[in-house]
Amino acid sequence: MFGDFFLIERDGATPTHGERLAFGETNGRNEAWLRDTLLRHPELIPVGDIDPAYGPLTPLCAELHLGAGVGRLDAAFINAYGRLTLVECKLWRNPQARREVVAQVLDYARAISRWSYSDLQRQVAHATGRTGNVPYELAKAQHPKLIEHDFVDATAAAMRAGRFLLLIAGDGIREDVGAMAELINNNAAMGFSFGMVEVALYGFADGALAIQPRAIAKTRLIERTVVVLRDRGGAAVAADLDEPSDQSVLRSHLGEGQKQAEYREWYKPILNMKFDDPDQEAPTLYWPNNVRVPLPWPKVWLTASSLASEEKCAVWLVEGGKDKPLSPLLEERREEIDPLLPAGSFSQPENMGVVFGCQRPWASFANEDEKKAWIAETLNTFVNVFRPLLKELKEPT
Repeated sequence: MFGDFFLIERDGATPTHGERLAFGETNGRNEAWLRDTLLRHPELIPVGDIDPAYGPLTPLCAELHLGAGVGRLDAAFINAYGRLTLVECKLWRNPQARREVVAQVLDYARAISRWSYSDLQRQVAHATGRTGNVPYELAKAQHPKLIEHDFVDATAAAMRAGRFLLLIAGDGIREDVGAMAELINNNAAMGFSFGMVEVALYGFADGALAIQPRAIAKTRLIERTVVVLRDRGGAAVAADLDEPSDQSVLRSHLGEGQKQAEYREWYKPILNMKFDDPDQEAPTLYWPNNVRVPLPWPKVWLTASSLASEEKCAVWLVEGGKDKPLSPLLEERREEIDPLLPAGSFSQPENMGVVFGCQRPWASFANEDEKKAWIAETLNTFVNVFRPLLKELKEPT
C-alpha cells in the first residue's frame, strides 16, 4: 500500500503534502487518461522491474485493432529488438473485472501471435493515421542505428513465438493476485511475460500532479527442457532451460523468494555490464541460477553461471529446439572460431549440436568479485566472436 507523498524542496523548508487521488474521480483521469499518459511517458512503466528484455519502450499506438471479435488493445509498445509490450488499462471495480481483464489480455496475445509483420504494420498505420513502415520508423527515431530488415525479422520471429510482455496497469491492484496468476497458468501456453502495474496519483495545492507506478506482480513462461553440456571428459559443465514451447509452464515471480533475490544480487554486476557491441541486449537472469544473453539467430543464446555442483564458472553458446540449423554452419568454421575464444574454451560436436564453451574452476579465483568479472569478460568476448558471425551467416527462413 502506498504511503503519503511529501515533497521536500530544500533543507529547513516545510514539506509539501500530496493528497492521494482516486482515478475516475479527478478531472477525467480515467482509463483513457492513464492510457494516453503511459503512451506519452513510457518511462512511467517499470519494465526493468518486470522483464528488462522488453525495454526500453517505444510507443506504437493506442487502440490497436486486433480483429473482429477480439477487440482493441489500449496501448502497444515495442523495443529495438522487435519485442512487443501490450498494455491494458483498468480501474478495478470488483474481482470479476480483474479476472475478465486477464482473460482479455491473453486473447490479445493469442491474436497477435498469429500475425505477420505486415499485419502489425497495417494495424499500427491505421491506428496512427500514418503510412509506411510505422513500427520501424517509430523505433528508428529512438535508435538511429536500427536496420530495417533486422528489425522486421526480429519482430516477426517474436510474434510467432508469442514473446510478449503483457501488462495490466491500473489502480488498487492489491487482491486476488494469486488467483489471477492461476488463471494465466491454466490458460496460457506461449512464451510471454506478464506483469501488473499499480499507478498512484497525488495532487498538490498548486495543481501539480505526482505519478507513482510500481510493479506488484510478474510471471514468466519457460519450458522445463533441460540441456546438459559436458566437457571432453564427460563431466557435466552446466544445465539450462530451453526456449518456450507448447509445453510451457508458469513460473511465478509474485515477489521473489529469498534465494532468487540472493542470486539476482550476486549477478547484478553482470546484469548491468556493458558490451563492446552497442546493439547487444543486456543479460537476463534465469532461474535457478544463470544468466542468458540473446544472439541474432532464432533459439540461440549465451548462458553463463557459477555452478556450486561443479565448483566452476562457465559460459557457453546454446542452440535450442529440435532442429539445429546453426550447428553445422558453426562446425564448418570451428578452426576459425577456436583461436578467437578465451583461455579455457572448448568446442566439440554433441547430439545437441556443436558446443562452444569456456570454464574456470572456483579455486582459481581469489574472491567472488573475480568470478563475476571473469563471467562478464568472457561473455563480452563470446559476443564479439559470435554476434558478427551469426549476422554474416544466412539465417534460416
